[in-house]
Amino acid sequence: MARRPIKDTQRPMTKKPSPPSERNGASDELVHRNLSNAIIQHQIPPGTPLPEDALSAAFGLSRTVIRKALQRLSHEKLVDIIPNKGASVARPSMEEARQVFEARRVIEKHLTERLASSANKEDVAKLYALVAAESAALESDDRTERLKLSGQFHRELAALSGNAVLADFVNKLISRTSLIIALYESPGAVPCSHSEHKEIVGALERNDAKKAALFMDHHLMHIEAQIELAEQQTSVDFKSLFGT
Repeated sequence: MARRPIKDTQRPMTKKPSPPSERNGASDELVHRNLSNAIIQHQIPPGTPLPEDALSAAFGLSRTVIRKALQRLSHEKLVDIIPNKGASVARPSMEEARQVFEARRVIEKHLTERLASSANKEDVAKLYALVAAESAALESDDRTERLKLSGQFHRELAALSGNAVLADFVNKLISRTSLIIALYESPGAVPCSHSEHKEIVGALERNDAKKAALFMDHHLMHIEAQIELAEQQTSVDFKSLFGT
């Protein structure tokens, strides 16, 4: 009598699949967005080490996901990655700071002049709303909100100008400016004056391209004049900042 074949009751070992969010890239975007915001809003000072294991524990995600986000931030000049040493928040030099402000003056003056020739009531209303929000943040002494809104004003103005390529470049320069301010801002300085923003919007409302560009140039020079060689060093609890 032929023997029946013995059934293999053991299931083959399979690799545990990654969570859907890690497979579709949502986690990369989450880490990038949170780290970027924390750096720009001065929650993580320039020069702070960004160890993959600490960030992995804070976000509850794999080191592979963390590494991808850090690489992206490195391309955006917000993070420095040194082989065999790891990642840290970028520390722009004073020479780089001068170059960033020079680039911003050239580009933003041009975009402001460009917008002045085409600004309509809706454009002006958007910018005035941001100026009003900045004023409210100043009244409530909310420095983090004021810093965010000041950058948003420049981003919005660049976006309204109609040149998407230059607007994207301005967006990157604004992020790098935040690092420069965190490193070199003079004590008690107001990095971005909402009253100067109001002057710029007023010129745009009148379609006065020459005045608008001049106000923007003076405004950026005023910001640059308030930075000096004074660095800050602080330790950061990533679990407290990003933990869920």
